[in-house]
Amino acid sequence: MNGSQSSRSRPRFRGFTLTELLIALAIVAILTSVAFPLYNNYTTRSHRAQLMSDLGTCAQALERLYTVNFSYLAAAVDPADLPTPPVANLCPQQSPQQNPRYNIVLSAVTANDFVLRGIPIADGAQAGDGIVELRANGQRFWYRDDDEATTAPQEGWDE
Repeated sequence: MNGSQSSRSRPRFRGFTLTELLIALAIVAILTSVAFPLYNNYTTRSHRAQLMSDLGTCAQALERLYTVNFSYLAAAVDPADLPTPPVANLCPQQSPQQNPRYNIVLSAVTANDFVLRGIPIADGAQAGDGIVELRANGQRFWYRDDDEATTAPQEGWDE
């Protein structure tokens, strides 16, 4: 056997070309650019859903308080000085305490009516997501901006 035959029987290892690597990198970049915003939207909506659940739990606690006292006024520390946090442990947030996303406040209260609001924590994960509101009569509102004075409310939480 001469040297040319032994080189033919030896397998040749071939790597990826630079063009193939760049194409694969472009495909990964495109998939990432599509998937990342979808993931962020999903997490934002899931945190908002948790807030809605927390507001419902708080409303149930306020209804139990009303059943006992025939008034919602006992829920506010000082009804003349709203917004105040509800009475201690009346409306605990279910979201992680080490990383809270919203503050739940009792923004208005009378003997027969209340307004609960979930306000995003400034510079938090949900900042800019909007204020979620639940009223005693069951009306639900979502102010898409964090300032309810400048935004028309979207009734319901389905968005």
